Amino acid sequence: MDEKTFAENLRNELFKHGRVSFVPAGNSMWPTVKNKRQSVVIGKKTERLTPYDVALYIRSDGKAILHRVLAVTDFGYITCGDSLFTEERVEESSVIGVLEGFYRGKKYIDARSEKEKKKSEKWFSKKGKRKFLTGCFFFFGKWGTRIKKLFTLRYFRRKKDV
Repeated sequence: MDEKTFAENLRNELFKHGRVSFVPAGNSMWPTVKNKRQSVVIGKKTERLTPYDVALYIRSDGKAILHRVLAVTDFGYITCGDSLFTEERVEESSVIGVLEGFYRGKKYIDARSEKEKKKSEKWFSKKGKRKFLTGCFFFFGKWGTRIKKLFTLRYFRRKKDV
C-alpha cells in the first residue's frame, strides 16, 4: 500500500469510527515512538490542540505525518518531530487526529497526560542534549547494525571442536 492510499484510509477510518490504531514507520518521533515497534492510538481531532500534543496531519503530497505541536498560531500549528530540528507550519484544516496514547510493550501510555507533556517540554527545552542524544541514536543505529552483521559472519564465529 502506498503512502497516499494509507493516508486516505486513515482519514476515512478516523471519521467513521473516531479512533484508529496502527504501527507507524519512521524515526521522526524517536524516543517517544520507536520505528515499526510500537502501536499508536489516534483519536479524531475534536478541539484545538495545545502545545506538546502529537498531531496526525496530511501533507500536501498526501503523506500522513505524526509530529509534536510546539506552538499554536492563528493559521494552525508549528510542529516538529521529536528527533528532528526543522519546524513545520501546519494548517488547522490538515490536522485530522491527535495521539491519545501508545503501547510500549504491553504497557499503555496516555500521551495526553500531564506527565508525558512535562517529559516532552523537558526534551524540547534542552536543545543541546536533544541534538547529542539524537545524533547518538542515528549513528549507532546505522553503524551498530553493520557491526552486528560483521560479527555474525562465519569468519568471526567461534569454531567448534569436533
